Amino acid sequence: MKIITEEMKYRKRMCEYAIKNGVTKAARKYHTNRKFVYRQLEKYDGTLRSLALKSRKPHYHPNAHTKEELKLIKKVKSRYGIDGLAEVYVQLKKRGYKRSYGSMVKQIGKMPKEQLKRRSGYTKHEEIRGEYPGDKIQVDIKYVPKECLLFNTMDKKYYQITAIDEYSRKRVLEIVDEKSVTNTSKFIKTLEKTIGFKINTIQTDNGPEFVNNQIETNKPTLFEETLESLGINHRRTRPYSPWQNGKVERSHKIDGERFYGRNEFKSVEDLKKKLKRYNARYNNIAKKVLGFKSPNQIVEEYLCTT
Repeated sequence: MKIITEEMKYRKRMCEYAIKNGVTKAARKYHTNRKFVYRQLEKYDGTLRSLALKSRKPHYHPNAHTKEELKLIKKVKSRYGIDGLAEVYVQLKKRGYKRSYGSMVKQIGKMPKEQLKRRSGYTKHEEIRGEYPGDKIQVDIKYVPKECLLFNTMDKKYYQITAIDEYSRKRVLEIVDEKSVTNTSKFIKTLEKTIGFKINTIQTDNGPEFVNNQIETNKPTLFEETLESLGINHRRTRPYSPWQNGKVERSHKIDGERFYGRNEFKSVEDLKKKLKRYNARYNNIAKKVLGFKSPNQIVEEYLCTT
């Protein structure tokens, strides 16, 4: 930008000199020809901006895409774009498009990006964070990988129910042999005693082990009835939004890497025993998010101040 500005100043000085002393003298002083001086005088209107260099880009190119071609590209892309640009190019060739693949990609790049339409009826999810131990607990259920089970399961599947307190990150884990509301309700009945403090809210996803499908019925499940009888609020995440239960989902990933990925179990009793020992250690490990304190330390400090 500085080079352009200096060039404009040079031309302005030349034009002003030519107006006072003539074109010939201006051409000699500024080491150029008279034709160039005349061209600058035609543009000069007394302002510096009038002498700026203009774009030399041609307004039209004989090989440019026609309006019909651009319209065809847009139409085919809207239909086959989800399958990739290669498929778009193939479909264009079938419709008489004779340009190269690179030319097509360049034209698509110039097209305005389509904005995603917001779903009608969509409401923003308002997250409620736990402000003290028991204020909000996330509960979910995880499938126990069959690869780590060395005993004969008789085609039975095992699951891990997880409850994690948002404030302290303290967890309670339990192994069950069925993914059902019966097991989740039994788990909830003893959760307050096991975790060591009063629970205000439980948050779960919309799995059948917790709630019924609202499209089919509004009848509460045994799990929901158990929560109501215990005076615990129930909060559900939005469908297909696992990140809203992010803490329990993340803890399941950690369990897969640190526990199930490194251990083998000879029986159900062995599985439950090792899981209990693993979780006890987990609740005593310092975490950065807790200010380098363990979940149990956070709970103990809170209970001492109340």
